[in-house]
Amino acid sequence: MSLSGAANVGLINNGTTGAKAEMYQNMSITATMAGETDGGLAFGATLTVRNGDDIDFDTGDLQTNDSGASTSPAADTTANDGVFNSLSDTSFGSIYVSGDFGKLTFDRAGIDNLMDDGSESHDLQYDYSVGALSVSATAAINAPTNAATDKLGDDWSLKVSYTADAATVTVKTDDEGESDTTLAYALNDTIGLSVNYDTDGQTVNSVAKAETIVKATYSAGAMSGHVAWADDKDDAWEFGVGYTAGALTLGATVAENDGTTAAGTEYDVTASYDLGGGMTIKGAANDHGAYYIGTALAF
Repeated sequence: MSLSGAANVGLINNGTTGAKAEMYQNMSITATMAGETDGGLAFGATLTVRNGDDIDFDTGDLQTNDSGASTSPAADTTANDGVFNSLSDTSFGSIYVSGDFGKLTFDRAGIDNLMDDGSESHDLQYDYSVGALSVSATAAINAPTNAATDKLGDDWSLKVSYTADAATVTVKTDDEGESDTTLAYALNDTIGLSVNYDTDGQTVNSVAKAETIVKATYSAGAMSGHVAWADDKDDAWEFGVGYTAGALTLGATVAENDGTTAAGTEYDVTASYDLGGGMTIKGAANDHGAYYIGTALAF
């Protein structure tokens, strides 16, 4: 059995009109337990206790409204809304059993739907791999905790992945009949290419439509980058670069906006500096005026 901990503290401003910077902080402690039967069957469990402010440090999500959805400065004039959500005191925890048959993980309402991690959480996951083939499946055993918002039909999901040399094909689906297929190819040690086709990748006039995303990635030495294009209602594009030098990491992303605000582009920048010993200084800002700066501690 082992214990680990984490803590975050800093200042954040969500960029809405009239908003002021506020202090955030949170901390958690996780117990990890593992054992093995006389016959070689492995088992284990984790439990996390936490408190404080639940902050999403994804720069694109810093500007929010009361419901947590992205919005434009002109559409949201309420200061300091949507920034903080209280963390639960404890989680149900995760328990697993593994062997030659694969791995079973039990986590009540804590396992994401493999097809769409924003939908109803599942309770059971099974993973198995042999050679180049890997399979994962999840299922909801209990009724949704919130029937008003959770999808009652999301009872199971499935993901199958197969790798052959430099190519990997991944297919995901669930009981609603949706599918998400990705073909990824490593051109060389520096450049990677991928094509993703999602039958439920976008919403047009309240109707789910298919979406195709083509992406290229680059990584060599201290530099990294990516460019992506989505065949959706906006034909959106995105370009990002990253740079790492020792303890310093910098990043920037520029993209077409999602069509919900005035036409134009949006951007965000990130930076972090590893002080060693488990302490990192990090910050980010975006074009809406949202930003945060703080420290992350790992124990």
